[in-house]
Amino acid sequence: MEWLARMRRRWRARRPHGGGRGGWMASLALGAPLAALCVGLLEARLRPMAVTIAQAQLQSDAARLVERCVTEDLAERGLTYAELVSIQRDASGAIVSLTTDMAAMNLLRAELVERVLDALEGVGVLQLRIPLGSLLDLDVLWGLGPSLKVHAMAVGTADARFSSSFSEAGVNQTLHRIELELTVPMTLLLPGGPVETESVTRLCVAETVIVGRVPDAYLQMERPGGG
Repeated sequence: MEWLARMRRRWRARRPHGGGRGGWMASLALGAPLAALCVGLLEARLRPMAVTIAQAQLQSDAARLVERCVTEDLAERGLTYAELVSIQRDASGAIVSLTTDMAAMNLLRAELVERVLDALEGVGVLQLRIPLGSLLDLDVLWGLGPSLKVHAMAVGTADARFSSSFSEAGVNQTLHRIELELTVPMTLLLPGGPVETESVTRLCVAETVIVGRVPDAYLQMERPGGG
């Protein structure tokens, strides 16, 4: 058994004394900061893309909800252009002015905002999905891979404003459109912290074709206050 004893002595002589554990600890101490640095660089590169994609998805999803909500409300009301704007003509039939019923406009705005907020509250948290391949901003990987889940919710109240536009609709004819721009503040819940954003939806509330020349000072309409 003498040869076995000699082998054991040689193995003990070659084995590092305490160096294995110390080397492992040194590697860990060096590797942890490097890993943290890589994660930080990866997040700095991918987070802006994630925010951009999430904002685009949120705008699309929220706009569909708002459009459906407002369209259903207007259909239920059977709202007409004449309920919001009256056209005054002189004895010859020429257009003198267009006057907006501000009380009706303000009431409509308030009720539409309330309905939209109720709809958003009913949905609660919107869930968005961003394919990880899209975060790399490469055409060949766009829309591929597992999805990163992002949540979004409405915060605060909505702001709604009316605007008016005129465009030619034919010979001596003018299309008058009354549009509503509805802005809803939203919060995106992303890895790394929330992002404040907003969803903006623009909808036509009423329109008509006016026959006759519309004077330059055609519209006596003040924009209703936000709300």
